Amino acid sequence: MSYNVKNLPKSEQPNEKLKKNGVSSLTDVELLSLVLRSGIPGKNVKELSSDILTTYSLCNLSERSMRDLKQFEGVSNAKAGQLKALGELGRRMKVEKKENISALSDVKKRVQDMKFMRTEKIRTLFLSSGNKLLKEEEYEGEVSSASFSARKLFRSALNEKAAALIIVHNHPSGDPNPSESDIEVTEELKLIGDNLGVQVLDHIIVGERIISMREKKLVRF
Repeated sequence: MSYNVKNLPKSEQPNEKLKKNGVSSLTDVELLSLVLRSGIPGKNVKELSSDILTTYSLCNLSERSMRDLKQFEGVSNAKAGQLKALGELGRRMKVEKKENISALSDVKKRVQDMKFMRTEKIRTLFLSSGNKLLKEEEYEGEVSSASFSARKLFRSALNEKAAALIIVHNHPSGDPNPSESDIEVTEELKLIGDNLGVQVLDHIIVGERIISMREKKLVRF
């Protein structure tokens, strides 16, 4: 049995999403899935890509040895070479001017596609002290679910040396109003961030409209 991109459900295939919504709609995980193309038994290519990007950021891949990259089951010499090449491209692009996220309108432009997602997902924007976008990550599941890991979230923030982050998640029902659980989790994440020196700037809900908890003063940011 093959575990390549084509064997994912059609709605989850990055190439289908690319054709429908354009390359800018793809997450880092989906882009890497297109490069790697295949996973391993028990782990599809998106899961393998997610494992890699949880450990190393795209722009840091070029700094890792072939041995480091081959620690991931399913990453051969060829795939490790692809990862290093991709990382070098990311490193060179990082030298260029980074996108500035300085207002709610900037975030809204980046998350419009989440209105059309049929399942709940979490997207996090990691920012520098000057509000430059360092990295964007996307997770499956609800903010309050066990699958959403605060440890994973802040590990990524610390790896990127992020000064702040913005959490975004969608409500497939179309109702953008945050639940009590959404608010409670946000307060917990803000407290963790304060202790780690990573400011949680906002939590944004995407439905038929887009609501900012900061703007609505639902949490004391």
